[in-house]
Amino acid sequence: MIEVPAVAFIIYLIIFKKYEDKLMSFISSALYLFSFIILSTSDHQSGVFIASLFSVLGYYFYLNKKYLISGVFVALMLLTKAYFLPILLSFIVLFLWKKKYKAAVRFGAGAAIIGIIVMLPTLIFGFQDFIKDVFIYSLTRSAGIEKNGIIWFFITHDLPLFILLIFNLIMIKKNKFFGLVSLFGILFIFFYKDVYFLYLNFLIPFLALSYPEFEKIIKEKFGVQKLMLPTFIFGFLIFSFVTYTNGFRNLQKINLDKATEIIKKENPKSLYGVNDVAPALAYLSGVPMLNNIIDTNANIYRKGFLNSKKLTTDAIKQKAIIVAHGAYYPEMGVNEEVTDEIFDKSQIKKSCKLIGSFPVQTEGPENRLNLLKCY
Repeated sequence: MIEVPAVAFIIYLIIFKKYEDKLMSFISSALYLFSFIILSTSDHQSGVFIASLFSVLGYYFYLNKKYLISGVFVALMLLTKAYFLPILLSFIVLFLWKKKYKAAVRFGAGAAIIGIIVMLPTLIFGFQDFIKDVFIYSLTRSAGIEKNGIIWFFITHDLPLFILLIFNLIMIKKNKFFGLVSLFGILFIFFYKDVYFLYLNFLIPFLALSYPEFEKIIKEKFGVQKLMLPTFIFGFLIFSFVTYTNGFRNLQKINLDKATEIIKKENPKSLYGVNDVAPALAYLSGVPMLNNIIDTNANIYRKGFLNSKKLTTDAIKQKAIIVAHGAYYPEMGVNEEVTDEIFDKSQIKKSCKLIGSFPVQTEGPENRLNLLKCY
């Protein structure tokens, strides 16, 4: 994941250029690089880290008064991941707040040019699908994970960053940009329904960049020793790293080779299952997905774009293998072979049988990945 160290390097450059302090620059980079959010989400490619790279490049060129180029990178950021919208809003409000109208025009021109270039084919050939997928589905989809749990997880696992988030809000008049990022970030988390831990990545680079001002204020107000804050920061980052390596490093990992072997041996007509692993198994085994449907996110079913009863019926008729999450707690008398709402469980219970079960650590109560044969 080359984008993560690249973002950390740019953070170092920005801080060192402004403060000429190697230790402060290193701490800011480390806050990003070893934050729990980055550690726990950087083991797979989702596009969020290239968006993070575009965002810090946009800020870098803003600081250097290259507003046209800044607008280009911020637009690329938003086009890569739309939930980075709080960063764009922060730039817009900052220009208006500082009354930098000419700079805002150059920034907007850069954003508009790259936006038109990238989006023109979509607007010409897929406008209706664009409106349906982005506005009708994505912006209004229901919550997948309980939001309070995500917020509490962030507070307890990235406490220094949470402190910086609150600090930026308090100091918004002095440090306008970081205050705006924190404000719009919090509003996004509270008002957007379907928030995941991964989405918080848009905040992390800018919270890390705000550390030097926090250190200066703490030293001025409380007269703390020079190495006290760095010692606290590094101690917490070490704790986060140990916590990650001892448990979360293995989150959602399964024995793909064994699962693929079972699928090849059974030679089904198709696979139907959860979107976090079924497409990978389809690719590895050479067995197509049911009806060529790859994205089986539960929200798509809730919005009515897909129907669990119909697709389960199709899976049984087409002699498919079901790939499902399950929960197995024998000490509690729990043995649920299928827990996902993308299936009609009554049909599966009647027509399918378990042919493979693999232990897996997830973010929820599910602790099994199950393969069920429907023929």
